[in-house]
Amino acid sequence: MLTLGDFSAWITVDGVPLQEYDIRMKDSEIACWIPSEAGKEFKVKLRAERNICVPSYVYLDGKYAGGRIFRAGRVVSEADVSGTYTSPTSQKPFMFSRLDLTDDDAYLDTNHAQIGEIKVVFHEGVVVAENLGFAPSSFKEPGKVHERSKKAIGHQVGLGTEKQVPHETISRCRCLRTLATMIFRYRPIDVLRANGLAPPAPKPPAEPQVGEKRPAPPQDVLDLTLSDDETDGDNEEEVAALEARLAAIRNKRRKVKSEPGVKTEPGSAPIKKEKKRGQVTQSSDVIDLT
Repeated sequence: MLTLGDFSAWITVDGVPLQEYDIRMKDSEIACWIPSEAGKEFKVKLRAERNICVPSYVYLDGKYAGGRIFRAGRVVSEADVSGTYTSPTSQKPFMFSRLDLTDDDAYLDTNHAQIGEIKVVFHEGVVVAENLGFAPSSFKEPGKVHERSKKAIGHQVGLGTEKQVPHETISRCRCLRTLATMIFRYRPIDVLRANGLAPPAPKPPAEPQVGEKRPAPPQDVLDLTLSDDETDGDNEEEVAALEARLAAIRNKRRKVKSEPGVKTEPGSAPIKKEKKRGQVTQSSDVIDLT
């Protein structure tokens, strides 16, 4: 979102604001770069926080594409400009499209200086006419561009498939002074990255080399730590049972030491006795209560 004083504007695709890069401001103008993707429809979102009449106008590739009026008496207002009206209840949405390049020299001298630019201008103004009849938008489908003119831009603003929209009334304003100008320069993300305007693409995870073993998956770990609310109640009985089992194992070991010929219980593993300097080797089976 670009913000200058009491005014803001931003571009959305699929309802999500586009990332803005290299934001620069000078006096009453602010500008940035945004990534464009061919075939994606977009909306120009507007916001004003001024209790005066604020007519706002949107220009796409240098051509007037519509506007909104923020009326006096509303402290905070939001609106959007999303397409060009073909009738009082139908609209063709704005969309990023590929440049229609040609090598025909008849298009060589055509002015394409503002292709790749979305501009929003906020004014202070007064309403001079209300509820006017429908008038078709002056914004038209983009024309051809000579391949030597703006080849590096890649995209321009086109129009999507016509759709039905709610009826809107038309008013006319007289502008008194300009309050803020916001410029969004759009390019394919690869062009922005190549020119250092956007960060490099994230690197994919490295594939293991031939013969290199993949890291082993983590083994299941039993967490024996107790939280504060697990130290009483039923857990005391569990601790007592573990302590009783530990005592039974210790008693069993003592019997093994004092009765070398003790007979093992059916189904239990035989105890291997290895004498070393007249003593019985201690078992390594330990219940860890830490």
